[in-house]
Amino acid sequence: MKKCQSEFFQSIRCFGYGLVIVPAIWVYPVVASEYRCAATPEILISAPDDSMVDYVCDAADRTIRFLNRYTLQSQRPIAIEIIEQSIDHEGYMAYGSYDRQSDRILMMSLPAILHSSQAPEMYSMPFDAEHYVGAFAHEITHAIFQHNANSAKDDWSNAAQEYLAHATQLGVLSDSRRAEIIDAAATGPWESGDEISVTYMGFNPTGFAVKSYLHLSGLSDPEAFITLLLNHKWLYVSVP
Repeated sequence: MKKCQSEFFQSIRCFGYGLVIVPAIWVYPVVASEYRCAATPEILISAPDDSMVDYVCDAADRTIRFLNRYTLQSQRPIAIEIIEQSIDHEGYMAYGSYDRQSDRILMMSLPAILHSSQAPEMYSMPFDAEHYVGAFAHEITHAIFQHNANSAKDDWSNAAQEYLAHATQLGVLSDSRRAEIIDAAATGPWESGDEISVTYMGFNPTGFAVKSYLHLSGLSDPEAFITLLLNHKWLYVSVP
């Protein structure tokens, strides 16, 4: 970390992936500080300290570059809040969530996740720092999907959103980690005539993610399918 510059009432510090803006207001205790990523300034982070900032900025950079392949871009700032407690998301406990009404992402800190249970997992593997970046990518994708979607009713786009969020989550991982997950899942991509549904995701989230990534990465005309997802108006997606 190095000091970049100082201004009246604020200091700006450089981190590996982002600029951290720390207001110089002498109020104790400090509940949260606001941070912004250098490479992806549309990402706005609220956190008790800077320990998770590089993870967020790394994930945002990977996610935005991945989605740019499919001409998907954020249309407005994305707010992310790092918290220490577990998240009640529609009746089950989650590491992170995106709220469509507030356009805001909540994510537990990595230490909070690792201490939330004896053996936290992601895609049937032990949860670690790389999966933490993937979890951020998942939620950021939900936000960018919502920024670009044309669905008349939010709930109708759940299957379409989860398809893209899980495909992106796998897509931003290292090649070796992604290959390990794909090999363990032992399944192929979604095929013509299949129905992509959150019901299948609930029974087999790892298989859902692998099918979605393999399908998206294997499309000869991915933009046409992305357009289908963004205009989707039903509870499941029929694969053309």
